[in-house]
Amino acid sequence: MFAKMLVAWAALVMFLTAQSQAQYDPLGSDIFTLPEDMKRTGSLDTLNDFDSKADPLGLDPLMGPLDPEHTAEFLDKIRGREYLGPFLPTAQDLRGNWNLNLLGGMPGKVDLLLVQNRDAVFGRGTLSLGGSSNALSASGQAVKDVLYLDLMNAEELMLYRCTLTMSKDFLSGSFNVFDAQGQAWSGTIQGSRSA
Repeated sequence: MFAKMLVAWAALVMFLTAQSQAQYDPLGSDIFTLPEDMKRTGSLDTLNDFDSKADPLGLDPLMGPLDPEHTAEFLDKIRGREYLGPFLPTAQDLRGNWNLNLLGGMPGKVDLLLVQNRDAVFGRGTLSLGGSSNALSASGQAVKDVLYLDLMNAEELMLYRCTLTMSKDFLSGSFNVFDAQGQAWSGTIQGSRSA
């Protein structure tokens, strides 16, 4: 008889333990339907002027879904340059020797040899500023009738970032200079191809 009572008591304890565990299930669906939550979600269907497609931060053009046809537009917005297909031939041939005059806060002169391979433009030359002359390297990209050219003075650690309009044997535009100390200034460029 004691054995029967012990078995009955063990069965009762197991039954009650199973019931108490079933009542609290942290992953159960009843945890998401608390009475105060029902009050908050119950009033949402009365909002008539709520625009679910509103973009309060103005990020919609950049954060839209990407697909292979629109990835170029996304990159164009980030780079700030007009996108053209790869290796689109430019109308201008920039190969040769160029003389550029820097006008602005620090006037100077650049003698440059440019080489061109499709839309890639690169070369080397010298920069003359205030009686001193330093070697320059050049790299950039020709897009339609605009040449984006970076001139690097490795000795002084200065970068001349140029945006130039091309027309046959003439270049004109503007530049921004960045130095290693965090200073920056700008100016204009006019140049021509030397014979």
